[in-house]
Amino acid sequence: MFMKRLPALIFPLILSGALVVSGCGKKNLDATGLVKLTDRVYAMIAKGPTAVEGLGANSGFVVGDNGVLVIDSRYTPALANELLAAIRSVTSAPVRYVVNTHYHPDHAWGNMVFKAQGAVIVARPETRAALLKYSPAYLEFYKERSADTYELLRDVRITAPDTTFGDETEIDLGGVKVVLRSFGPAHTAGDCVVIVPKARIAFVGGLLSNGYHPNMGDPGADFDNWIAALDRLRASKFAYIVPGQGKVCGGEELATEAKYITTLRNQCEQDIQRMVPLAQAVSSIVMTGAEAYLQPNLLPFNVQAVYRSEMMRVVQPDFALALPEEFQIVEGGGDAKLGFIRWAAALKEGSLEIDTQWKVTSSREVIVQDVAEVVKRYSETGGVDMKIEGSKRIDVGGEKAIASFGSWYSKDAAGLPGSGIWTWALVIRGDKIYSIRLMTDAGGNGKKALENMAYLEQLASTFRIKPRAS
Repeated sequence: MFMKRLPALIFPLILSGALVVSGCGKKNLDATGLVKLTDRVYAMIAKGPTAVEGLGANSGFVVGDNGVLVIDSRYTPALANELLAAIRSVTSAPVRYVVNTHYHPDHAWGNMVFKAQGAVIVARPETRAALLKYSPAYLEFYKERSADTYELLRDVRITAPDTTFGDETEIDLGGVKVVLRSFGPAHTAGDCVVIVPKARIAFVGGLLSNGYHPNMGDPGADFDNWIAALDRLRASKFAYIVPGQGKVCGGEELATEAKYITTLRNQCEQDIQRMVPLAQAVSSIVMTGAEAYLQPNLLPFNVQAVYRSEMMRVVQPDFALALPEEFQIVEGGGDAKLGFIRWAAALKEGSLEIDTQWKVTSSREVIVQDVAEVVKRYSETGGVDMKIEGSKRIDVGGEKAIASFGSWYSKDAAGLPGSGIWTWALVIRGDKIYSIRLMTDAGGNGKKALENMAYLEQLASTFRIKPRAS
């Protein structure tokens, strides 16, 4: 992927109107469409990254004496039917199985087409759960934000896997065996690799994007294990690897993917430690060697994803908050001595935000004026006008902390949009002072704003200093 790829020799053949490209022993096959890897193994390589082309997502199939196994069912019903037509250009054998390498829409939303053919859909249990959990929200997003894309997806009926497997299982298609193997959470929580051992071919799904920016933003991603899985695949020395996106390739592209992940993590870690704002990191981080990668919109997305997923590991705060799943890290940086972390949760009307800052202090007590000065500085520099309307004490980790409260409104595009109310508390624990800012925007609904703040203050009460490791 970072290196220059050499064009491979290809030989086009016409079979029942479908273009089939034969590999002739080359590691890299510079071809899209239906690519014949052996007499029994075929890859369907996406022509490009657009929605009509399936967002670059590849699929494939294995032909046995007793039937066909499909690897990934593609993005839309039209693309799934295109894959089915390609299968029929090669064989009239029934489609027995569909394997979802992971749950992402561009790999699994064509399941319905093959289910109608009588296929059994197979995946990891995490893939089944995520497909059911996230697909409705994805569809709703397209419906609200992208009319053209939604038109392609209008007839999609989310079809979950019928059966799941553990670390590994084998399917005998008659004359050819296929192995489904999990290396653990990597690109997603439920990745699986489809291997045809006799042909030394692996369909690796989202573990590899050849010539595309990988998607590092899935909630179930595990970067360390992703790199380990790539290393294990490379050690297997497959003759051909079919990536989740991009053209058929050999083992070096696996190393390139690992390098991409490692490089981006290292750059983000340095910026987090230096408390570089996320917006600045998004605009400044450049992946040398990946300038020509397709789907460049994923690079800023990946920076945000790495910032959020790596924040706690890099900063290593000495406190914990029991926050629900809907709260996500949106900003932060520093280290255990000086830093901050900001969480936010979106609501149908408005939003919630918790910002915790800390630094070493020689002070032994907090007074109301200390809070007022912190609020004033933030109001002057944070793009938000904050009006102090009173003081009170709130529960922070089982102790009453001095806090101020009031109303706010945005002076520019920074911070939470709109207006709302806030509570700000300061507490001293050991040799550090902790600043806890709670803010909500309830879309102008005063009653709802008060309910939101009561909820935020309850979350602040879960603040705890972690025990020191012995």
